[in-house]
Amino acid sequence: MEFSDRLKKARERRGLNQTELGTMLGVSAQSVQQWESGGTMPRHKRIDALAKQLGVRAQWLIFEQGPMLEGVKDDAVLHQTELYEDEGQPLPDEIEVPYFREVEMAAGSGKTQVIENQGRTMRFSLARLARANVQPGNAGCATVTGASMEPMIMDGSPIGIDKGCRHIVDGKVYALDHDGMLRVKKLYRLPLNRMRVVSENHIEFPEEVYSIDDPEAPRIIGRVFWWETFS
Repeated sequence: MEFSDRLKKARERRGLNQTELGTMLGVSAQSVQQWESGGTMPRHKRIDALAKQLGVRAQWLIFEQGPMLEGVKDDAVLHQTELYEDEGQPLPDEIEVPYFREVEMAAGSGKTQVIENQGRTMRFSLARLARANVQPGNAGCATVTGASMEPMIMDGSPIGIDKGCRHIVDGKVYALDHDGMLRVKKLYRLPLNRMRVVSENHIEFPEEVYSIDDPEAPRIIGRVFWWETFS
């Protein structure tokens, strides 16, 4: 894997786009795009800043030496959150957030609804939520089902949801309640109060367009601020 590939992997793991990473570093999105395409290389001091902002080891980012993360022996295991079911109290710097899932509205009806299941939670560190500008009371989680967002977000990946962010920012990933189905998609605003619903795997899953006010349009649960990346 080249430096450009490692940089993209680390950026996507943090849930950042090229513009956001550039803003954090004080450079343009075009500079980040050049680094990720292999057109240019950042200076060594900039790489240290990159590693710090992306939460990865500089030696891994530069040379692919050792694990991706500090204290992780196998960089294919990137779990920084865990699912719990009544297994003790969270640590002082952790918070348990509700878990969204689909449930059948009535036995045998075939109709579902998306609810917060208080019996199953995910623990996030308060520091991670702060870095993502997510208020603890607005945090939720879910598990992605299906291949529509692959390879960006793999089937079975856990995600973190900011329920306090329901306005559409073009290209951001959102959790949606679509007639009782939990969906994860990129959203884009369109004129006339419409929105594009876009899958990463757009070949198998063509984009959809809805009027935001349409009762049959997906309801935005919140912006996805984190997802697990499986190598």
